[in-house]
Amino acid sequence: MAKVRFYLKDSAKNETAIFARLSYNYYETNNNGNKEFKQLKYSTGETIPPKFWDKKNHCVRETSEFPTYPEFNQRLNDISNAILNVYRKMINDGQGDELTPETLRNKVNELLNKENKAVKPISNKTGFVDFIKIIIAESTTGERTTENGTRIKPRTLLSYGTTLNTLTAYETKKKLKLKFSDITMEFYNKFKKYLNDKNRAVNTIGGHIKNIKVFMKIANDRGLTENKEYQKRDFKKIDEETQTIYLDETELLKIYNKDFSNDRKLETVRDIFIIGCYTGLRFSDLRQLRKEHFSENTITITTEKTGEPVVIPLHWTVREIFKKYEYTLPHVISNQKFNEYLKTIGDKSEINDDVIISETRGGMRFDTTVKKHTLISVHTARRSFATNMFLNDIPTLSIMKITGHRTEKTFLKYIKITPEENANKLLKHPFFSQSHLKVV
Repeated sequence: MAKVRFYLKDSAKNETAIFARLSYNYYETNNNGNKEFKQLKYSTGETIPPKFWDKKNHCVRETSEFPTYPEFNQRLNDISNAILNVYRKMINDGQGDELTPETLRNKVNELLNKENKAVKPISNKTGFVDFIKIIIAESTTGERTTENGTRIKPRTLLSYGTTLNTLTAYETKKKLKLKFSDITMEFYNKFKKYLNDKNRAVNTIGGHIKNIKVFMKIANDRGLTENKEYQKRDFKKIDEETQTIYLDETELLKIYNKDFSNDRKLETVRDIFIIGCYTGLRFSDLRQLRKEHFSENTITITTEKTGEPVVIPLHWTVREIFKKYEYTLPHVISNQKFNEYLKTIGDKSEINDDVIISETRGGMRFDTTVKKHTLISVHTARRSFATNMFLNDIPTLSIMKITGHRTEKTFLKYIKITPEENANKLLKHPFFSQSHLKVV
């Protein structure tokens, strides 16, 4: 009997996404000809601090610390009912052979979008939070897309859901119902103070403000409000530079040379990570690399995010790894698991320098010292590629042709070099050498 269960994506985080899982009898044949059991994994668009999650009952705990738990659990219940209704209808209609996870997901999205529209048609009287729910529903089904026509990314949808939950909690705390006309500088200042009082990080607050500005722009574009205070200079997204790392060529060589032959999972993750470090490809593109993307000296691939083709020179390590796998990479595991294994790989490869992490929460600055390997993630590969290329005096525009950065300003913000590394790079320039001068 099919049953829907809800689970947290990452209970180790301060706030994490909630997914629904439907288990049913469906199998797919993998590349090796073996049958693999598949499940529908459905993003609810909701996020929650794990401390409020009831693992036993797969829902939000009843607690005064999370006053909107009844509405939150009702939204989860609506999603569960939608999944089961779609599943049962397809079975009753004799469409059991078509019950792929992708087909189910699409039909559930269609159903939930129709229900949202039927219950809450948009007008200038629609509450701001209700409007956000509709935008999330449209974005989930693909009815609302980006400016270039691509679907809204899952990470963006999760961000929208987090802002929705935060604004819902804000309404409950302040005992009000936000209207479009309420999104003013006064709201901006009160909302920031509310989040600061809850000890939220600067970048978390900035993310919510960014989303609020997005939602208000959509409302303006649709003629639902004439309120444009969100465009004021002071109504700005706040942020602070996050502590990100790159791995230099010595560290990458240590990882590349480390023997993981006794652990197949670590070995394959290490190999795919190294490919990322010397191609600059995003995780989504690493997952689609195939033999046909390779020529004798280059990789040519159309990137998933931009839809633009890139041609990447073949680094010797990438060539060796693809030869090892006869140009057919093993299945790439989920982003979350990949990042977990990378930290283990970094630890075993002795990437153990101390790194100071600085973060502002509630107006207070906090410093924490961690080992470098704990900060390694799949995105470290792309950042390492760009930084190492830059340090090796490869022209910025040539690197940007591969990374896809539109401006040199954004690219220079992206790479990670210390002041010492910058000084050492400059010292190699002829300007700092007496030999470049000619005595007249």
